[in-house]
Amino acid sequence: MSLSHHVSSQSDKATVSSLSRYVEENNEVPKFKMAQVPMSEKAASSIIRSELRLDGNPDLNLASFVTTEIDDECRNLMIENLNKNLVDTSQYVHSSELQDRCINILANLFHAPPNDQGGAVGTATVGSSEAIMLGGLALKWAWRIKQAEKQKKKPEEITTRCNLILSAAVHVSVLKLCRYFDIEARIIPLEHDNYILNIDQVIAKCDENTCGVLAILGTTLTGEFEDIKRLNTSLLKLKDEKDLDIPIHVDGASGAMVAPFVFPEVEWDFRLEQVRSINTSGHKYGLVLPGLGWVIWRRKEDLPEDLIFHVNYLGVDEPTFNLNFSRSAANVIAQYYQFLRLGVDGYERIMQLSVGNAKYVAESLTAMDEELFIIHSQHDKPSLPMVAFSINPAKKLTFNETTFVKCLKECGWIIPAYTLAANANDITVCRIVVRETFTRNIASILIEDIRLTLLRLADEHGHEDLVNSLKAAHNNKHHHRRSTQHRQKIDIGVRSNKHITGNQNGNSKVEKKHKHPTVHTIC
Repeated sequence: MSLSHHVSSQSDKATVSSLSRYVEENNEVPKFKMAQVPMSEKAASSIIRSELRLDGNPDLNLASFVTTEIDDECRNLMIENLNKNLVDTSQYVHSSELQDRCINILANLFHAPPNDQGGAVGTATVGSSEAIMLGGLALKWAWRIKQAEKQKKKPEEITTRCNLILSAAVHVSVLKLCRYFDIEARIIPLEHDNYILNIDQVIAKCDENTCGVLAILGTTLTGEFEDIKRLNTSLLKLKDEKDLDIPIHVDGASGAMVAPFVFPEVEWDFRLEQVRSINTSGHKYGLVLPGLGWVIWRRKEDLPEDLIFHVNYLGVDEPTFNLNFSRSAANVIAQYYQFLRLGVDGYERIMQLSVGNAKYVAESLTAMDEELFIIHSQHDKPSLPMVAFSINPAKKLTFNETTFVKCLKECGWIIPAYTLAANANDITVCRIVVRETFTRNIASILIEDIRLTLLRLADEHGHEDLVNSLKAAHNNKHHHRRSTQHRQKIDIGVRSNKHITGNQNGNSKVEKKHKHPTVHTIC
């Protein structure tokens, strides 16, 4: 969550108000202080709803991997069970049982060894961020135990700082893990021709204080899968040559619920010897509303017993390993519902359609103008269903990605523009995340809106060649998704700009304010 701040005394006087029909209840309500007197539930909800209407449309938020829609049965199950505290296993035995089933389903999906070979363990979390924290803590504690055995000391007597090797493309939660829990982050920078973990550099940075390597199954920057199988092979070679047993934690926040259904041949999970723990997000491609994450350890011994607390606050012994304590059982119940409802075939269909729609968007962007965009996401090999792209600097356009996505937002689309990480942070990227709700029909509408937005920007900035190229792309398979009236408004704006530009060339007295007339586009 973002950080909130206490307001100044001047802002403290701000008020909110309900709809006028409820004005007799409370005319002025403090915005940052609790009101003295109560109001009706309808008055209170009207205040909140009137503001929330100004939020963006979650289904058009193409920046996010988070699930935005579930079916009515799933929603009803969540509402019915919001009041159950998942941690209270003695009172909500069957809710706890559903968590156990989900853990087993995921362990089997990730090819965990059979129970007679140690047995996998895991837990539900608020999201992948908490799951990464728990996975990282387990790596640190396991390393500390090994160091204590080598030095014939108690684990708490080990004061050396351990290190975690990771790519600069990691999610911010990994950096939080290192800072909050005093782990040295050994960061492998990106390069202009490589946006994932450089395995040769990983091996060069390994030493006896390395508690693990974090590998990403689908980076948030470009969606690429890191080569975890090759990493595993290199770490096994290092283990054989230098007796350094360095485990892998896989951040599969998004990819761990995509790869098993679309790329089953890719070896990234517990099939690989050095993979000791995996996290994933139930609220991303697990298809559950936020927030729900999962973390699974290969064997019970991969989760040090010292990290597990046993409490009896709620009447019975409760083993717990989480950063928080109380939480609703609703999301876990929803996850089990999705596993039951969809099954393997259902998840396969949804994920394959999502990957297919991502390829469709990438191909459509390229077809719009072959030299206009650089596509950074790799759709010729396993990756997340997303499209990362930049405006080609060779086109020498006078508008950039930030201007482009800002204009596109006028049509309702929420697409981020961000820079890549270290050594490649001069590259600005736009990201389109494809989720279940992003259908081929919606993709076609987006592509046409992108074309029309670029057409408007190209005309305003005087890029005649691009205007002609985008007009030539008019008669493609997307244009029917927008009405003739809609396209005519764009064309009128383009002709209007040309007329005014021509007048300016012949008459320097034309007022500056008319240089870029407003074109009202219905989106």
